[in-house]
Amino acid sequence: EYKKREALKRKWGLEYRIKKWKLLPEIRKKFVQLDLDEESSNFVENSMNRPYSATWCWIRGMLTKLVSRYEADGILNMSRMHVLSTDHWKQILRLPIDHERKGTSVLDVGAGDGFVTTACAPLFQNVTATESSPALCWRLWWRGFQTVRTGDLKTSGLCNKSHDIVACFNVLDRVDYPTALLKDLKSCTKDDGRIVLAVVFPFCPAVMMANGSRAPKEKLPIPGCCDGSTDHSWEDCMNALVKKVLWPLGFEIDAIARVPYLSHGDNIRGLYTLDDAILVLRPNRETEIKTPLCLPCD
Repeated sequence: EYKKREALKRKWGLEYRIKKWKLLPEIRKKFVQLDLDEESSNFVENSMNRPYSATWCWIRGMLTKLVSRYEADGILNMSRMHVLSTDHWKQILRLPIDHERKGTSVLDVGAGDGFVTTACAPLFQNVTATESSPALCWRLWWRGFQTVRTGDLKTSGLCNKSHDIVACFNVLDRVDYPTALLKDLKSCTKDDGRIVLAVVFPFCPAVMMANGSRAPKEKLPIPGCCDGSTDHSWEDCMNALVKKVLWPLGFEIDAIARVPYLSHGDNIRGLYTLDDAILVLRPNRETEIKTPLCLPCD
């Protein structure tokens, strides 16, 4: 089984390890080494063995002329993705073996079709998911999650410091105002709660629309596509995110990890992958600066 998983990692270039010496000294000890486990391996094999057909991909292409790619995927049930397994969640949150889920709550912001949410759901009694897409909201409801349709946490009634864990996976690079989103995530979290953030590196922000995408109205000072180069290491991006964005906004780093962001394959490629950073954050409401961090994205 070990050799099989190692072969999958080599075949698809799935990265979990980092060069710790390149990280800021303050966060080196926060790194949690994850790996391709059984649940993640099963996702890869299912994607390879049962990819989306050319017909369904053509239908999705036609739909994206009318709606965003996210909406089209929701309508066709083609948004299956994987970031963390349930065991990965336990590791990064450092949950005890006798973890008691009674009375605990998780809020998943921008949850897509809920496939990623299902990995953390067994660890919490109350699971709430948000989405702006009507089709994806329906998928979330179909999976049995309490669902809130919103594209603005401030007006959703969720910014009430009531959740133990707030998850936001691969959304930061898909919104117009990322710093506002980070502040809203903090407002949704209990004082002793935590935020689990997933961010694709290098950072290439884009707001999805019908017929394509556009640049966000603000950009974060993280190495990536907005600065005209993609020649940046995972560690460079992590250092910039922590030092230039998260610390000034009043977040403490509890844990970090590197995992591949996996998307179900199609008739062209058996699996699609991106390089993800996972950060577990604790809100520190006393150290947040009030000056804006973002710049216009040309």
